[in-house]
Amino acid sequence: MPIALTPEQQTILEETRAASNPAEFEALLITAQPETDKIVRESLAPNQPIGVTLTELRDLFLAVTQHAAQLDAHNYAAGRRALFRDAIRLLETAHLWFGEGHRTGAFRVRTVAEVVEASRPWRARLAAYGEHAFAFEPELADVFGDVNTTGTLDEEVDDLRVLLQAAKQHKAELAAVGMSDDFVKLGEGLLREAENRDLLGVLGLRNQEEAMLLRNRILTYAVLLGRQARAAGVNACFDDAEARRRFEAASFREALRRLRPKRRGSKEEPTTPDGAPADS
Repeated sequence: MPIALTPEQQTILEETRAASNPAEFEALLITAQPETDKIVRESLAPNQPIGVTLTELRDLFLAVTQHAAQLDAHNYAAGRRALFRDAIRLLETAHLWFGEGHRTGAFRVRTVAEVVEASRPWRARLAAYGEHAFAFEPELADVFGDVNTTGTLDEEVDDLRVLLQAAKQHKAELAAVGMSDDFVKLGEGLLREAENRDLLGVLGLRNQEEAMLLRNRILTYAVLLGRQARAAGVNACFDDAEARRRFEAASFREALRRLRPKRRGSKEEPTTPDGAPADS
């Protein structure tokens, strides 16, 4: 039986959700970089399933939110809370894209053929709108009937950009024959999918190993901020025994481990699909 979340827990889950696209993820990384460079002296690996660490971090963030007034009075204000929240978002995203989701297929970038195939119904519908709206202007109608003749990603991206530009430029005429704003948004989503198909490339990562190194750096950063939030909570709520015990419970002792240097010819350390050691 699934566990029902309280309204407060649901709010925290929404606030710490994964980034929805690479641009949002990069923006979070850029914002976090000064603090990351300051506090992360060594990137550590997961010592337990990252999903467990995320749950612990979210539970602590809920406590931080609930006791914000006390924390504000003890030099842990909104700016620190925002860094902590966004660190959880970064870890959730890296876990989804590079870790568990990547391995299990829960998150999988479409193949070029799948990207091209996905846009065909949208293209066909736009062509019908264009043919109707510009029945007496065949050259303009032909613009909306463009198809991907090479089946390549480059042509797919170029075509969708041109089609969307034309759809927006002639929005009034196309809307008169049935085109909706939601239809245009669907096309924009298809374009984003095509542009972001090579996720690692978009993020400037050369391979999966670099992705996992970034994941580990983010994990270390998030746990360090969690430890700071714990210490701030214990200090701010020291005279409130119940609240203090709640913060003290968030130890993160099992969250991280040092990476062993690989010897020449040695195999990588065995891990679970979640990135934790196989024997944890």
